[in-house]
Amino acid sequence: MIESAVQLNDTRRLPDGWRWVKLGEACEIIMGQSPPGHTYNKDGKGLAFLQGKVDFGELYPTPSTWCTQPQKVAQPGDIIICVRAPVGPTNLCNEKYCIGRGLAAIRPRDNVNTWFILYYLRLVEKQISDIGRGSTFNAVKREHLEKLLIPLPSTKDEQKQIATKVQELMKDVERARTACEAQLEAINALPQAILRKAFRGEL
Repeated sequence: MIESAVQLNDTRRLPDGWRWVKLGEACEIIMGQSPPGHTYNKDGKGLAFLQGKVDFGELYPTPSTWCTQPQKVAQPGDIIICVRAPVGPTNLCNEKYCIGRGLAAIRPRDNVNTWFILYYLRLVEKQISDIGRGSTFNAVKREHLEKLLIPLPSTKDEQKQIATKVQELMKDVERARTACEAQLEAINALPQAILRKAFRGEL
């Protein structure tokens, strides 16, 4: 059952005031639809057109194609999710985008915080991907997304507080990762430095 498949990510009792709700209750879901092929262009004419993960950045899309006859449009603040292989990756809309059939837009309702939903979808990305593997084309349908269970605090303020804290901690993680990468780069450069010194008579 789809509900239990995602809820198995964390079976502990929810905090007071929280409840499990279906994604379709917390958000409107808009499935993508590809525009006519002859309307595509690389010249920036019309609306930026997103087709799948290839157009995703770390958080916001990085489009390379535009179209002049968009069929389905994601609005600023919508979450976009890949519904065809690879299933599950997400990005956040920072402007209007035309979305193709490989994507869906998730539009939180007035009492739901966008970032809270985004972070939870990223937490259960693997479970969403597993649902997609059960289909012939490795894809999820609208009903799959609508039935996903989300642990939702009762107030939007609490959702925002949690999302804000996650953002702060993620920034700390990114700073730590950058520092580690810089140290690793320095370590990886040591063998060549030693060899240069050796053959310059400087050891």
